[in-house]
Order: sequence, then structure tokens, then C-alpha cells
Amino acid sequence: MDFPPSLNGNKTSNKYSKPRSLDLIDLRIISMLCKDSNTPFVEIARNIGISDATVHMRIKRLMVEGIIRKFTIALNYDVIGYDHLAFLGIDTKPGFADIVISKLSLLDPVLEIHEMYGRFDLMLKIRAKNLEEMRNIIENRIRNLPHIVKVELLTVLKSAKEEQIIPLDAEIDALQKNLL
Repeated sequence: MDFPPSLNGNKTSNKYSKPRSLDLIDLRIISMLCKDSNTPFVEIARNIGISDATVHMRIKRLMVEGIIRKFTIALNYDVIGYDHLAFLGIDTKPGFADIVISKLSLLDPVLEIHEMYGRFDLMLKIRAKNLEEMRNIIENRIRNLPHIVKVELLTVLKSAKEEQIIPLDAEIDALQKNLL
């Protein structure tokens, strides 16, 4: 579920502004939600030692400020049949990276897009059910987009670790030590 920049209609959030400092309570709430975004507010409150209303207000503020962008789930893609993972290095015509990115962003099989400095202009992460579908995505949906000069497929043989969350335990420990 994606959240708007502001839940109360005020457009005060700027995605380029420096985020405010997160306190210990914010970090502990975020840490618990990172481990399981379905954790009830009451359980978070009990674990931290605050009221569930405080948890609710803190989470709402973190969403409005753009710190929490969405709540999601982690799937086992192999089990549901999307077991072909690849990265795609793409070179674009100079000055056209933003246009290509906007077109690639519309493609569902493209899970991630990263602008790079080095071997490629862009690095994409894509998933497919099989090699035929992977080929179709690359040849018929990506390679024929305007302003793409070169495409190189990097097939993943095995994923040892695939996480989207950075653990906040060290930051929490540091803040707790400063409070003592």
C-alpha cells in the first residue's frame, strides 16, 4: 500500500529535504515493522513501553514525512513460479536516461531501476516465470524502447541473500547508550 506525501492534504513534504533526526522510539517502531509490517500497534506499544495511540501517531507522522513509504510483504518467488531472476545492464543515448527510466518504470517485470556510474548507465532487476518470458520481456518490452543503445543480461544462478531492510539495531543501541 503506497502512501501519499501527506495524509492530511498539506503538501509540506519535500522528497529532497533532509529528514529529521529519528529518536529511539521512532527507530524501535521502524525496526519492529521492518521485521514484520503486520505487527499490531498494541504489540509494538507493549514491546516499547508506550501507548498504542502514541505508536499510531508516530507511524502516521513517519508516513507523512516520507520515512515510511509503504507496508508490504516478502514473497518466496520460487514457490509462486517466478524463479528466473536477472539483472540487466543498459546503456542509453547521452541525455536520455530520465526518459528511459520513466518508460522502464511502467513495466511490471522491472522490479528495480538504478542509475549507475561505471559499466552501464542503468541497472535493472527483473523477474520472470521462465526463460521464454525473460526473453520476451527483454526483446519485446525493453530493448525496443527509444534511446536504449545496449542491453546486457546478467542471469542469476542462485541467490544467497535478498533483503530490502537495513537492520537498525546498531542505531538503537547507540541511542540507548547516549540516554544512559
